[in-house]
Amino acid sequence: MTVDEALAIAETLLDGECLNDVQELIFRQCWSGRCSYQEIAQLSKYDDEYIKSVAAKLWKQLSDAFQEKVKKNNLQSVFKRYLQRNQVNLHSDKVIEVNLTGKTLSRANLTGAKLFTNLGIDSFQSDSHKSTIPNNNTNSLEEIIQSEEDNQQTGDNSEKIYVWNDLHFHHEEQIKIAEALDRANILFFPNAKARLTTSEGRQNQEANFLIFHEGKWGILELSHPDAVKTEERDRLFETHGIHIIYYCNCSRCNEEPDRVVQEFLDILSQV
Repeated sequence: MTVDEALAIAETLLDGECLNDVQELIFRQCWSGRCSYQEIAQLSKYDDEYIKSVAAKLWKQLSDAFQEKVKKNNLQSVFKRYLQRNQVNLHSDKVIEVNLTGKTLSRANLTGAKLFTNLGIDSFQSDSHKSTIPNNNTNSLEEIIQSEEDNQQTGDNSEKIYVWNDLHFHHEEQIKIAEALDRANILFFPNAKARLTTSEGRQNQEANFLIFHEGKWGILELSHPDAVKTEERDRLFETHGIHIIYYCNCSRCNEEPDRVVQEFLDILSQV
C-alpha cells in the first residue's frame, strides 16, 4: 500500500475530513519511517513541540477511527490489519463457510467438501473447518444461499445472497465485477455502507463498489432491474469528494466485466 492510499483510507474513516498540511506532513514522514518529531519539524516552519502536539491529536483521531492504538511507529501495521479485517487484501484461495439450514445450493462446487450437522446447524467443512476451493478464473465461486424456489414455497421474501472470497453480494453480476477488479489488483470495498446526513437525517447509504485507484475514489454501480438509482444519494457522495459514480448495465457486467472495469478506471484516471 502506498502512503497516498493510506491517506485516502484515513480521511474516509475520519468522515471525509481532510488532514491539514501539518497533519499530512507528519503522516507521510512517519509512514516512511522518519518518526523523530525534531526531524519532521526541520522539514516545516514549526518547532518540534508544535509538531508533537499536532501528532498527538492526529494519533488520537486515528485510534478512535481504527478502534486500536495508533502511534507514530505502527502506522503501516495498523493499516495492514485494517485491510485484512475488511477483506480488501487479495486471496490466493477462495474460502467459504455458510449456514445451510433449509437452504438449496445451485451451481455449487463442493469438491473435497463434506457436510455435517451440529446442533441443528448445517455447514460444509474441510479438515481445517472450512471448504477451500483453489482459485480458478474459469469457474467462479457463486453460492446461492436462498433460492427462488424456496421463496415461492415458503413465502420467504429474503433476498438471495451470493458468497465469494468470504464476501456477500446481492447479484451474480457483482461477483463478475469483483473478480475483474481482483484480476486488475485494484483496492475495492464491495457493498460499502456509509453513514451520511440526508434530507431525512443521518442514514446508511450503500454503494455497490467503492474503488480507490491512483489516489482517487470512485463508485461503480450495477444497473439491476430491481435496483433504484437515487440521485440524492449520489449528490451526497459527491459532496464528500467522490465525483465519479459510474452506472453500468448488469448484462454488460456479466458478459464483459474486465472491459467494464477498465472503462471505469479510465474515467476515474481522467478526473
